[in-house]
Amino acid sequence: MAGQRARTPYQDAGPRTEDPAVPAQRSRAAGGDPDRSREARAQRAGASRRRQQARRRGGLVAAFAAVGLPLLGGMADELGGPGVGILFAVGAVLGTGIAAALCSRTGRWWVVTGAPLVVLLSASGVEFAANPEKYQGKGLGTGAVRWVVGAFPVMAEAVAVALLVIVVRVVLDRRRPARAAGAPNGRGRRG
Repeated sequence: MAGQRARTPYQDAGPRTEDPAVPAQRSRAAGGDPDRSREARAQRAGASRRRQQARRRGGLVAAFAAVGLPLLGGMADELGGPGVGILFAVGAVLGTGIAAALCSRTGRWWVVTGAPLVVLLSASGVEFAANPEKYQGKGLGTGAVRWVVGAFPVMAEAVAVALLVIVVRVVLDRRRPARAAGAPNGRGRRG
C-alpha cells in the first residue's frame, strides 16, 4: 500500500528476552544520584570551559613568545646596526624557553622541532625587510646561505634550551604526584 512502511521480520519478532532491561533514569527528587543533577553538570561544564580557555591563553602566550621575541630582538639589532646579533639570539633563546615552559604536553614536540625554523625565518625575514635592495637576483641566494650559516648557532642554542626546559618539566611532573599528602596510591587522588 502506498505511504505505509513495510515491517521487517526483526520488528515482528518483538523484544529480545536475552538482553537485560535498561534501568530508567532516576530524578534527583526520587533519590537519584545528586552528581547527575543539572547543577553539577553545569558546574563541570563551566570548569571544563575555563580550563580550555586557560589552555588557549597559554598557547597564545607560548606562540607569541616563540615567534615574537626573536622578531623583536632582530628588529632591535637591525636598528642598532647591520645584521642580526646578540639581541636576536637572546630573544630567540628566551622565546623558545618560554614557549617550552608554557606549552602543553603535545605541544612540546612542536616547540622543539619548530624552533630552528622560527629562528631561521625570523633572522632572514628581518634582514630581508631591512635591506630588500641588497637581496635581488644572485644576492638572494648568497644572502640565504649567509642567513642559514649565521642563524645555525642560535638554532642549536634554542633547541638545547627547549630540550632542557622540557626535561625539567618532565622531572618535576613525575615528582609532583608522589609528594601529594594523604594519597595512598601516590597519584594525588584518594582511592
